[in-house]
Amino acid sequence: MQILECAPTRGFFKPHETIEIKVRLKADHPVAAKLRLTVSHMQTTVAQQEQDVPAFLGESWFEFIVPPISSQPQGYGLKVELFDLAGDVLDCRYSAVDTLYDWTDFPRYGFLTDFTAQRTDLDAALDTMAAYHLNGIQFYDWQYRHDTLISAVEEFVDPLGRSLSMKTVRSLIDGAHRRGMAAMPYLAVYAASLDFWSAHPDWGLFDEQGKALDFEGFLGLMDPTSGSPWIAHLTAECERVLAEMPFDGLHVDQYGEPKIAYNSRGAAVDLSQAFKDFVSQLKTAFPDQAVVFNAVGNWPIDELAASPQDFVYIEIWPPKVTFKDVLQIVSEARAKSGGKPVVIALYLPAERTVNIRLANAVIMACGGSRIELGENGRLLSDPYFPKHEERSPILVEVMRSYQDFLVRYGELLGPAAENMTEMEGLLLPQDVIAVSRRNGATWGLSLINFSGLETPRWDEPQVAPTPLRDVFISMSLPEQPEKIWVASPDAVSPELNALPFTWQDEKVKLTLPMLDFWSLLVIQFKNEVNGS
Repeated sequence: MQILECAPTRGFFKPHETIEIKVRLKADHPVAAKLRLTVSHMQTTVAQQEQDVPAFLGESWFEFIVPPISSQPQGYGLKVELFDLAGDVLDCRYSAVDTLYDWTDFPRYGFLTDFTAQRTDLDAALDTMAAYHLNGIQFYDWQYRHDTLISAVEEFVDPLGRSLSMKTVRSLIDGAHRRGMAAMPYLAVYAASLDFWSAHPDWGLFDEQGKALDFEGFLGLMDPTSGSPWIAHLTAECERVLAEMPFDGLHVDQYGEPKIAYNSRGAAVDLSQAFKDFVSQLKTAFPDQAVVFNAVGNWPIDELAASPQDFVYIEIWPPKVTFKDVLQIVSEARAKSGGKPVVIALYLPAERTVNIRLANAVIMACGGSRIELGENGRLLSDPYFPKHEERSPILVEVMRSYQDFLVRYGELLGPAAENMTEMEGLLLPQDVIAVSRRNGATWGLSLINFSGLETPRWDEPQVAPTPLRDVFISMSLPEQPEKIWVASPDAVSPELNALPFTWQDEKVKLTLPMLDFWSLLVIQFKNEVNGS
């Protein structure tokens, strides 16, 4: 008998809600057994349940119902053990779960692209997303037209010739809601079908020579200036979408270019300001709905970070090609937005497991998350979302362990933690990057290993970093810690392990037994202390 799956039934729960955990077992021989679920917060066990497993053959689901543990949002580690009747451990599996007031407090974004009438795998696709703790889904290219979002008929053909179904869209929204996931409809701020564009020539965007601007020959670009006829039209379309469909907000896109454009009268259009104004207009019109706007190539991040959008969403593109660029982009977006959550879109092919692992470590360590999973567990590898790729078994395990780790230690990795500047007097091996965060009396120090990488760029294939053993670490701290632990998503167990350390002259010295890709040091003080 073995454990095939252990996962929460929802992308997140609210603090006052009971937590439901499902476990799938497989038995080749019908024997009785016992299951034990252990729920932990950091290093402390906060709940434990057991249940008998009757003899069965094949696969069977079991469920644990955990009463509310805390009135505050928290992340929890889950450990499910399978015992035989003699008490010997047959199998063990880890997962995680968290409680949040709202999904936008710690967004973990996925995507859907298949809205065909013939689709029959809705539940399987959404269950996979819930197992990865996704709590928001971008419905990509679900719409009838960019200028007319809802189809007048149930089944229709989109501008790229795909046959889609409004019934399927509604079914996926309902299925997402049952699993605690928000549904966010995609729209573009200035894109219109060629027919609409041609019928409204005075509404368009133009270059300096007065030539009308389009996108790849199949969409016309419209003037998104606040108060323009196009924005009035698009806002009315958004209102119709939210009135007629049970979506939870609006995901607004742009194309990164042009950055300079003119209206039909030849006056310059301030696109950065227009984007910010549109976010403000949507949040004013729909205050209870989530609104997010894509900063393509991290542009225009200053305006969008200052806008009232619910979280920051950034597509990273060249020339920002190093992992240190990614770190800087996430950290600066957090700072410029006043600590808002950050979601990163970084398109990496499924074959580059090392790149994905390093990118995720950097993004998660800095307080961000990455949109990468959707459509039956397939990988987002291209800016045109339907070009998703199948994942290797290794990548499946890596992404699952990193998502579990992010949620388990969300209070130190997620938006609730405060970004710190570099710790004073921190001594590390040369090619190890450190990211420090704090939450109350607990500090988190992420160590990411780039040893052996000649050119640590996300846009080029990378070999795995050289594992480091017995890593000596020294750092200055404002007072002596009570405890120091270490955990890693690369380890067999993601649980915290105590580390011995010495304290002398306001410095901590310790030895980290192993650093593979990413390890998290958890430093616990008796009281909340100020640091760098």
